[in-house]
Amino acid sequence: MLAEQHDLIAFGAGLAGQTAATLLARQGYRVLLLDTPAPADTQPLSCCPVLAKLLASLDTQQLVHHANDCFQLITDEIRLEVNGALPLAQELKREFPDHHAPILDLLTRLDDWGQRLGLLLTGAAPDSPWPLIRALTLYRRQWRQGLPAHHLRQPVDRLLATLTDKGPQQVVLQLLSGLCLKTPAQLSAAEAALNWHIATRPQRIDFRQFTRLLNERFAAAGGRSLPLQELDDLQWQGKRLQSIRLRDGRRLQARQFLAGPGSGSIEPLSATAEALADETRRPQRWTVSGVKSPRPPILASRVILGGTPPLHLRWEAQEGPAARIQVACPAEPAVTDPEPLNRRLAALLPFTEVKLSQGHSSATAGDVKVGLWLGMALPQPVANNLLFCHRPDLLPSAANTAALILGQAAAGLLHKRLG
Repeated sequence: MLAEQHDLIAFGAGLAGQTAATLLARQGYRVLLLDTPAPADTQPLSCCPVLAKLLASLDTQQLVHHANDCFQLITDEIRLEVNGALPLAQELKREFPDHHAPILDLLTRLDDWGQRLGLLLTGAAPDSPWPLIRALTLYRRQWRQGLPAHHLRQPVDRLLATLTDKGPQQVVLQLLSGLCLKTPAQLSAAEAALNWHIATRPQRIDFRQFTRLLNERFAAAGGRSLPLQELDDLQWQGKRLQSIRLRDGRRLQARQFLAGPGSGSIEPLSATAEALADETRRPQRWTVSGVKSPRPPILASRVILGGTPPLHLRWEAQEGPAARIQVACPAEPAVTDPEPLNRRLAALLPFTEVKLSQGHSSATAGDVKVGLWLGMALPQPVANNLLFCHRPDLLPSAANTAALILGQAAAGLLHKRLG
């Protein structure tokens, strides 16, 4: 049986694969996409420059709407609100009357770095399988764009050492740690900057409308789709992926392939595996049930509850008198006894009898050494005709935006290869 010929076959790469497939189909390439439907209950996308660039490529801005996603940092001493009724400068001045200026200056720098870094990462990914070469390539790109690459590679607690007062320093550390679901020692300044910029954008896009737009643009450009379950086997010739076989016996060939963890068949190269931490670490997650609805008006829909470890709470509306709270915290230090978490939640929600049950984390990979984060976050060339999108969970608090970065970076590199 003759094999069907394509320019690109993308499979198991989720939103990143769908994004790359759509962009390449719109450039005239013959693209086949094999994947599972996107989940229906995903949170809205933040309209940061990463998304704005993609929307411009798709010839639309109509989905953008203003929806302030307010979130709070609550500790024993302060209650700081971000994206709320007051500008951040006024919030900081109220909570830190003697130290608000250096805190605002630092957060403003992080916001600027995050904006420029997001756009830099959406460029064509470095075409090398080796993490060190990818990291050096991105280091040079940052230097050309005027980004402080050396500072961005460091743990964020070193950057915050510029806040000479220990009180504000610890508050900002807890804010960024809870936002990114990483301990300060595991959190690079680059990841903190990107997450901070994404989280503080005032505009949002409904995720379902966005994925519907991708599907429409993909189909209008002549792209073809099949369910991922139709994939039966991968056929190799040495280290080169020669073709894929479907369950009905058809064999498909392509000049380039894009795979993701959903394929279940492609693993990162050993060089990548060595750069991962020895132990798999996932953000720990719980569900709190038995919470009265509506949410107390004094609390935002998202709350970072300070402490060790900081907790990231998100209210989820449900039908009826009860609500549910999703709770997440960094993987380290590991929480083995939930009772202290129960007491902290009880202090936040007095007169409420809550039930805390541990949930399943959707993250699939371990932490990356802080200095390698940028190089590891982008699509990884596995062979000269295969690209692997494997790290959207490096941004656990902004996974869908990370997938958009991956998709655009993959599309740029694949366009160069397909030439």
